[in-house]
Amino acid sequence: MDRRTFDRATLAQLGAVLAFARRMGAGREGWEAEDLVQATYARAAERWRELRAPEKARSWLFTIARRLHVARVRSRRARPELRLVRSSDARAPERSVPGASVERPERAGLERALAALPGSQREAVLLKDVWGFRYEEIAEMMGVPIGTVRSRIARGRVARAEQLRADDAGAARRGGAS
Repeated sequence: MDRRTFDRATLAQLGAVLAFARRMGAGREGWEAEDLVQATYARAAERWRELRAPEKARSWLFTIARRLHVARVRSRRARPELRLVRSSDARAPERSVPGASVERPERAGLERALAALPGSQREAVLLKDVWGFRYEEIAEMMGVPIGTVRSRIARGRVARAEQLRADDAGAARRGGAS
């Protein structure tokens, strides 16, 4: 594969890699997901000859992003970040009703349910249910046996469904009490 083919194949996946980074938890601060994507593409550019086929670009980039994210999480746990607080760091007052809950209640509930999953389950469920990777690809990306992937997805789906049911029940109680 030449460099031009590599560039086209990887740039076509930019939106998916950014969405993956945000949902993996790198997006709690908006710049963190973008930073992870930038690091992913920098690493990919350094190793562009390792990508053998353009159709493998998506899983290859997701693997790089996942590994970088895991390394960053481990690094933060080992060395908490210290920084100076600036006056511009003051948080703006939050709205009493988040816009997402008014505009797309189903999506907001689903995002909350996904965020509540343990990291390994969330990752496996996202890779399978959102991005449609095959179990074999997910196992390779995560570096775990395929049975572990299947188990994480099954447990994650059950936990996600339970969370959504709990959210629906809570909404029904609040709606009925008005």
